[in-house]
Amino acid sequence: MIHDYEVIVSALSTLFNIIRDAYPEIVKEEDHVKRIGVVTANPSQFLIHQRLGHTRFLGRGRAALVMPWIDRYYLIPSGAQSVSFRADQITAENQGVEVTGFAIWSIIDPERAVQAVDFSAPDQAMERIGAHLREIVESAIRHQVANLALEESLRKRGSIIERLKAELASVASKWGLDIATVEIKTVRIMSAQLFENMQARFRDAVRLESERSAMETDEQVQSEQAVVREEVARRETAFREAEATRTATLRRNELERETETERLRTEKRLRLELNQLETELQLTQGRVSRRRQALEAEKTLIELDEALEARRFQLDRVRAENRNAIAEADDAIERRRIETTNTRDAGKLLLDNLPGLLAEMKIEHLNLGDPMMVAAITRLATSIAKPSGTALTPTRIEQ
Repeated sequence: MIHDYEVIVSALSTLFNIIRDAYPEIVKEEDHVKRIGVVTANPSQFLIHQRLGHTRFLGRGRAALVMPWIDRYYLIPSGAQSVSFRADQITAENQGVEVTGFAIWSIIDPERAVQAVDFSAPDQAMERIGAHLREIVESAIRHQVANLALEESLRKRGSIIERLKAELASVASKWGLDIATVEIKTVRIMSAQLFENMQARFRDAVRLESERSAMETDEQVQSEQAVVREEVARRETAFREAEATRTATLRRNELERETETERLRTEKRLRLELNQLETELQLTQGRVSRRRQALEAEKTLIELDEALEARRFQLDRVRAENRNAIAEADDAIERRRIETTNTRDAGKLLLDNLPGLLAEMKIEHLNLGDPMMVAAITRLATSIAKPSGTALTPTRIEQ
């Protein structure tokens, strides 16, 4: 799309150049008007694009394709502009004054501005607008100053500025302008003698006012000095009283501190003595307790000795009784042993002789009647027969 657009523009530009070269008397190109191509406005410029006398579009920082013969464009500055003015006029007292100042303005409606001023050359158009505004402001100032007294023209700048803004407002609305501010820098009296006289009168008034003020100041100073002296005396009295009170307070505080220190010292000494007495009491109680424990231990030892002695006596008696019992037991054992020995010897003799006796017995029949006795006799005969080698064969043992 962009490539096609560039091709079209290039073709139209070539065609226009051919026509211009062929018919220079028909095509007259002005230096400040671009007959064909793309026109771009800066952000501080308005661009008005007209075709056949009608505005196609208007905007700030825009771009437009301008065609030959049928299109025109205008680049109008939209930034703030300044114009200075200087006007000489006599006042109502026929005294000449010179008023200087400046006005800040800008274009806000470029379409009206183009209708009011030719913007084929933007710089020249802006200069013409500035010149027109300067003439209007100077004319309004002369009209205002002519109806004011000299003192009013020097002091009532605010009313003059408001009148100037009102005069410029109607023109600005017609031309698409905005008057940001109008300021008066100086209002100068053109007659040096008059200015000197006015200053002299002012200086005299100032001098009288200064002398009067000095006298009033002296009186006020004297009055204030008296007040200050009274205040100083009062403060000195108050200071002495405060110093006496402070000294008494310090002395009282010092006595209280000394009393408190003595009380603390006495309390500390008494506490130390009390601690010593308590320590001695504890030591005495400890000694008494240890003595009591020693006495109790000694009593316990005595009781133990007595018990031990009684126990020893009892043991001796028991030991004597045991010895007697042992002796008696030994005697009894000895007698028993002797008796046992005698009994064993008789039994042994019987046993030794029993096999022979049984062998010599000629019994064909032994009737014991008790089976247990029969079994016992049989076992006895068998056991006796084995060691002696004697054959004991009873024929029959009847029950």
